[in-house]
Amino acid sequence: MSKNELQKLWDFDIDLPYREKVERLQEMFIKTAGEEADINNNGNSVVYPESTKYNHYFSDGLYVREMFCKKHYMCFTVIHNTANPLFLMKGKVAFSSEDGVEELTAPTFILTKPGTKRVCYWLEDSVIVTVHPNPDGLTDLKEIEKK
Repeated sequence: MSKNELQKLWDFDIDLPYREKVERLQEMFIKTAGEEADINNNGNSVVYPESTKYNHYFSDGLYVREMFCKKHYMCFTVIHNTANPLFLMKGKVAFSSEDGVEELTAPTFILTKPGTKRVCYWLEDSVIVTVHPNPDGLTDLKEIEKK
């Protein structure tokens, strides 16, 4: 799948509002992938699939997630409750946004706004780092994700 192929998929049901379109695509993906889909809480919780590798770091007031994604991996993000930066350290990814499908090539970063939910397709083996507020100094990932 290329950025153009993700764009074609994205243009399906063009009249839907952005969030509904992402959720519809996620439902279709889950039905198609069946048991092979890594899903948690009907797509409303973070999944740490075996096909990706994660490192988690904690410091005063921050939680940092490092994620290693293989080429051709597709995922749906959860709805982000807080703003946070996403740093693409290596690789290339196509992802959905309110403006359609965008492509990022490392090294670069974007700022994720609260309420954001994305469809991501990894065009190359990639490394991303996200930084999240963690004012309570939590180290339990399930507790952090609730915030």
